[in-house]
Amino acid sequence: MVIDHAWLVGFGVTALLLVLGATSGLVNSKLWVSEPLVCAAFGVAVGPLGLGLLALDPVHNPQAHVFLREAARITLAIAVLAAAIRLPQGWLRRNWRGLGVALGPGMVLMWAAGALVTAASFALPWRVCALVGAIIAPTDPVLSAPVVGGELARRAVPAELRHAITAESGINDGLAGPIVMLPVIALSTGGTWHAIGLRWLLHAVLWDVGTALLLGGAAGYVARRLMQWAARQEDAERSSLLTIALALALAVMCGLQAVGGNGVLGAFVAGAVINDGYDSANQEHQEHFNEAITRFFDLPIMILLGVAAPWGAWAAMGWHAVAFVAGILLLRRMPAWLLLRHGMTWAQRLSANLFAGWFGPIGAAALFYALTAQDSTGLETLWPIVSLAAAASVVAHGITGTPVTAFLEKKESTSFLKKRSKKLLT
Repeated sequence: MVIDHAWLVGFGVTALLLVLGATSGLVNSKLWVSEPLVCAAFGVAVGPLGLGLLALDPVHNPQAHVFLREAARITLAIAVLAAAIRLPQGWLRRNWRGLGVALGPGMVLMWAAGALVTAASFALPWRVCALVGAIIAPTDPVLSAPVVGGELARRAVPAELRHAITAESGINDGLAGPIVMLPVIALSTGGTWHAIGLRWLLHAVLWDVGTALLLGGAAGYVARRLMQWAARQEDAERSSLLTIALALALAVMCGLQAVGGNGVLGAFVAGAVINDGYDSANQEHQEHFNEAITRFFDLPIMILLGVAAPWGAWAAMGWHAVAFVAGILLLRRMPAWLLLRHGMTWAQRLSANLFAGWFGPIGAAALFYALTAQDSTGLETLWPIVSLAAAASVVAHGITGTPVTAFLEKKESTSFLKKRSKKLLT
């Protein structure tokens, strides 16, 4: 990891975040580019391809590898807990069937599609292709935020659809862990499929997911009861959800990391539990502040992606990179959502289904799992391929977010007027 003119880089990063915070919503609605895309472009500008003030090589530099991996882990923990808190109270319980379809068959189909596209684009062993498909399967809460938050999204995107995208992007980042671990175990340990399956079941499913549910749920419950107790005390000041959410995300992530559990899934579980004990009026009051604090912690990972982009490795891929990007953007998610649309109440309308099928971006979760899998397998090919998918997603979803959202608004308005006219006529 190389940093020249560290104070200048720090000033540039904080100044950019200050400008984005002060002009919240204007970048998306006026410039038709997303804030994550702006941050990634800034990273390219200060990185080796631009001014050369900052360089990150997570493949060959162990310090850069650890730094980027842990930055992605912290980003995910905060982002998924914030996603859980943003959901209306009881939404997860009311919509568990639809979420089961999205997180079960939906994730498996995206995994398979990603693996097939990787196999068709690169001459890699099928286990490596399966690993890449698993890594890029989860959707990203950082890149999803622009299409579920802000004035345009609240006006244009139906509430149930916004909540569904938020919930899915929050949960599947953690649930992707067991999916990623299956090919990782197969690549790193070998052995019979029975031995691989047994180790996967015990470690990746029972331990990782089990500890996340237990410890994350317990931490969220304790935090919720403390907030409720403090609210009943006359001398207590009004509790800040922002402070509690940030501390809870980091505490759960660190605690589960210490015992070898799934800290990302645990953070979402903790957020979901604490969400049930937070009054809706205060939750609505805190929404904009919650978006601001998550922006401050989420967007820097996009800057790091721009800095760490392996341009030389991408160029060496040639037309294979183009085929891979096109296949991932068009085939990874959309066919699965069209196939499963009747199982998700919020995406049964074709316009809503296409919207949800397109906005399943690849971002911080994929970067985190790529670097984690590299630790176990030693595969240096993971970072160039996965970072290419993430960068393509940042660009594609960054420039289409506003126009596609505006188009959905027109479609929903037209549908509403038609239904109203038909009702008046009858």
